[in-house]
Amino acid sequence: MRPYLPRIVDSVLRSDLSAFAGVLMTGARGVGKTRTALELANSVLRLDQANDRSLVEADPIGAISGRETPLLIDEWQIVPEVLRAVKLDVDSRPGPGRFIVTGSARNDLLSDVWPTTGRLIRLRLRGLVGRERFGSAAKASLFDRWDDPDERFAIPPDPPNLRRYIEIVTDSGFPEALTVSSGRQRRRWLRAYGEEIAHSDMPGLAASPGRRKDSKRFAVYLESCALNTAGIVSQMDLSRQAGVNARTSAGYDEALDSLGVVDSLPAWGSNRRNRLYTERAKRHFADPGLAAAVAGLTSDDVYAESDIRGRMIDTFVTAQLQVEADAADSARLFHLRTRRGEHEIDVVAEAGRRLIAFEIKAGGAPSRGDARHLIWFRDRIAGDRFAGGVILHTGPHRYEIDDRIEAVPIAGLWG
Repeated sequence: MRPYLPRIVDSVLRSDLSAFAGVLMTGARGVGKTRTALELANSVLRLDQANDRSLVEADPIGAISGRETPLLIDEWQIVPEVLRAVKLDVDSRPGPGRFIVTGSARNDLLSDVWPTTGRLIRLRLRGLVGRERFGSAAKASLFDRWDDPDERFAIPPDPPNLRRYIEIVTDSGFPEALTVSSGRQRRRWLRAYGEEIAHSDMPGLAASPGRRKDSKRFAVYLESCALNTAGIVSQMDLSRQAGVNARTSAGYDEALDSLGVVDSLPAWGSNRRNRLYTERAKRHFADPGLAAAVAGLTSDDVYAESDIRGRMIDTFVTAQLQVEADAADSARLFHLRTRRGEHEIDVVAEAGRRLIAFEIKAGGAPSRGDARHLIWFRDRIAGDRFAGGVILHTGPHRYEIDDRIEAVPIAGLWG
């Protein structure tokens, strides 16, 4: 087994196990759920292995009883009845740190399962981010250390240039893909991942006369989503590009969200019924490397095309911030756009009462003009809740742009 690469979520998992009976780890296939869970598990039932599977099928309650805890139940969806056994065990013998349950996200769409509400707390694992690959995963979340300006960001002595950032972006965050040293082979792995989604993971594509046709249409839809990553795209536009009706594309969206392939960043202000802001979500591929591969783009292609370069960098940075928010004591991420498009902010974080705004730029030397939306947000919208504004960019320097607004290299998120 390869040495374990510590994850930011490790401390959250430990904390959850100290307080709750168990944790149900969710996330896209291949992000490392099993490997992460094995670091804390003291016994394991792997339902993808014949002996463990037959034991659980024959006696689910007996199979999980008397084992050293935490017990990892891996690939639970193969024998869904195991969740009922977990429910009964937790109800009869309450106490923290009993179970870690991992498995396929697609089962949320394909079958009814025993409810785990009040027994297992959900914890999402995402792909590897820069702080896990190049920095220290053990540090507290960015949002939990925000009050110390010196601790927020740490600029590495030799930060990447734009070309290197694009290479990192297109590497992907799937641990297995990153073990492949060749960029060509890594793209093949990622393309195969996308094809597997189209042919095996999508509900409603099981053997039927229309399967091949549906798979091809879905592949077109997936590519359209990849090319429009970091965009606010209407359902109608995506449907038209893929040649499917609105009902079909809505089903595709639901599946991609449940599979952890696409993330929707909700609009800030929409829950306040404020007519100033758009209510449409901003959609990102969860992994920019997968987005590039699905769209047939190499790192050179991404580097050369300004629109796709900006989208991929936006997608990459938003993924970093999502992981930081997941690990924070209290943080939620949104995007902001006024209805007429006069103002737009890539990410607004609500960390408790504080509001922190982020702009993401593919350029390397942002100016005060690039901060105009952050200044507007500070002066006109956030009021005393404003805790800072940041332009994350591809240059080497961190510097102040305006009161409580600064420019920070993207690598400052992991340095």
